[in-house]
Amino acid sequence: MTTPIDQVIASANLYQDVELASAVASLKNAGQISSFIQSQQSKVYSDIVKQKEDTFSKVYGDLNRAGQVQQAVLLYDKRTKDLASVQDQIYTNQKHSADAIVDDHSLASRKTEMNEWTVNNKKDTLFVYSWLFIVLSGLLLLTGLLRLGIISTSLWVGMGLVLIVVFILILVYRSHYTNVLRNKRYWNKQVFEGKYGQIPTMCPGLADSIYTDASSLQQEVRSDIASAAQGIAGAAQDFAKATQQSANQIQAGANSMSAQ
Repeated sequence: MTTPIDQVIASANLYQDVELASAVASLKNAGQISSFIQSQQSKVYSDIVKQKEDTFSKVYGDLNRAGQVQQAVLLYDKRTKDLASVQDQIYTNQKHSADAIVDDHSLASRKTEMNEWTVNNKKDTLFVYSWLFIVLSGLLLLTGLLRLGIISTSLWVGMGLVLIVVFILILVYRSHYTNVLRNKRYWNKQVFEGKYGQIPTMCPGLADSIYTDASSLQQEVRSDIASAAQGIAGAAQDFAKATQQSANQIQAGANSMSAQ
């Protein structure tokens, strides 16, 4: 069963044969026939050469475009790596700035604690010296009243002992509270030790956990960016390889056509 395409091909061949037969019939001698055949050969040769040149130009253009695509992919990969390097530099600078701010804050806080401890310790020492001055002034006053005969010796002894005992109690309490009960870092805090144990502090551990979580999050973000860049570069390389293979196939087809 013939198809429409076969019919068209048969009709074209028939027309060519009719045209060739009419052309040959119109020729009168052998010289005209040979010149006609040579002209047809030259025409066929020029058509074949033109087709080969067109095929070569097309293959060369495809190959050139494939090379340009591969070059663009390589440049894109390089720019991606440069962007990742810039991001790493920005992260490093921000991390250094954040660490410097944290260190400065810690240093300022510790300096404030030291100043607070020193000032309040001097205030307590001044309070003890003030009581010493009060006790000495009271003893001098009692001694003067005793010399004047206003008070008796027993009254002098009783009131003097009261002043001395009060001063000793103040001195012992201050020494015991500062050396034993008071926190060695924070002046306004007390060390709770004994049968109930020490009160646990959760703030340092919480801060460490927050810092650890932030560090892990930053590492995950950096790894995701790096993996995304690698994926893009791999896809670009695959596209370049596919384009190169297509160009090679086109060139092989052109070579086979030229060989035919």
